[in-house]
Amino acid sequence: MIKRRYAIGAPLAVAVLVAALVGVRHAAGRAEPQAESPAAKVASANADADEGDAAASALVLTQAVARQEMALTAGAYGEVDAGLPESLSFAQAGRLTRIVARPGQAVHRAEVLATLEPDPAAQAAYAQAANAVAFAQRELRRNQDLLALQLATQSQVDAATHQLQDAQAALTAQAKLGGARDALQMLAPFDAVVVSIAATQGERLAAGAAVLQLGRRDTPRVLLQIEPSLPPQLHVGAAVRLTPLQGDAPPFAAAIAQVQDAVDPKTQMIGAVVALSPASATAAHLLPGMRVSAVVELGRVRAWSVPRQAVLSDERGSYLFQVAQGKARRVDVRTLVETSAAYGVDGALNAALPLVVQGNYELTDGMAVRGAAK
Repeated sequence: MIKRRYAIGAPLAVAVLVAALVGVRHAAGRAEPQAESPAAKVASANADADEGDAAASALVLTQAVARQEMALTAGAYGEVDAGLPESLSFAQAGRLTRIVARPGQAVHRAEVLATLEPDPAAQAAYAQAANAVAFAQRELRRNQDLLALQLATQSQVDAATHQLQDAQAALTAQAKLGGARDALQMLAPFDAVVVSIAATQGERLAAGAAVLQLGRRDTPRVLLQIEPSLPPQLHVGAAVRLTPLQGDAPPFAAAIAQVQDAVDPKTQMIGAVVALSPASATAAHLLPGMRVSAVVELGRVRAWSVPRQAVLSDERGSYLFQVAQGKARRVDVRTLVETSAAYGVDGALNAALPLVVQGNYELTDGMAVRGAAK
């Protein structure tokens, strides 16, 4: 039995040894390096050099830069105003029986705005004045008849004439106070917009009490709110471009007509008035109360005009990059003018060097750059 087990195990051991030797030979064949050709070595070296140059430089887009005249501007907001408001009132006391106008309503000249029932005392005073005139007329005729019969003197006739004139003057005054009519109407003295109503229908009013306010439509204007720091540069006649924020009216040019000398306690802003021509087509599209934005020109300055994206800022202030001999050159600048698309800056820029307008966020002073002109 022992000899039989050894006879089976010997062939198995030989097979395992052979398989191990074959595996070692295959592994050694795979690990053996192959010789590289000279052309492949050159291509690999060039690729490594290109990758090194790209890693050491930044891709940018540049454009030329130049100085030019630019407008110093300031933004503001305001609203369309109908003009200086005027108060309307009845010259006599009475009861306000009807108000036709409403705030914001456009009215035309001679249009009825309100109706007043005169005070009974005014009507009684008018009746008394009318009676006095009738009595004075009779007295004058009687004295004239007596004078013809030589029963009265000329001085008596003159006194009667004077009495009649006084009575007629009193009657005219009472007529103006409304005593001659049962109802008085308030008519619009000009084309206007109703700004406010100061009385209520059915209210008893004293003579001269304000009933409503009208804003003239023949003197349209825009009231702007300006930052208090700007008035030293702001002046009458300064150009302003207005853009309505509602409606379909296009932007239009105008000029400052008045600058206030005090700060509004509510808004803490300085008021400026822009007068508009009532005959212009633009003014016809503007309604009182409509909001507008404004760009006011404060003057002009010569500055470097650069795209907004070209200017960066850090703890040292604003700066940009120009390209000199393939290197980024930092230039510190100060912003003088700001528009929606560009800045007007002051600094030691060189007109002969291109300005970096894209890719500048990755740059540092002296960094190598590559790219194209815009």
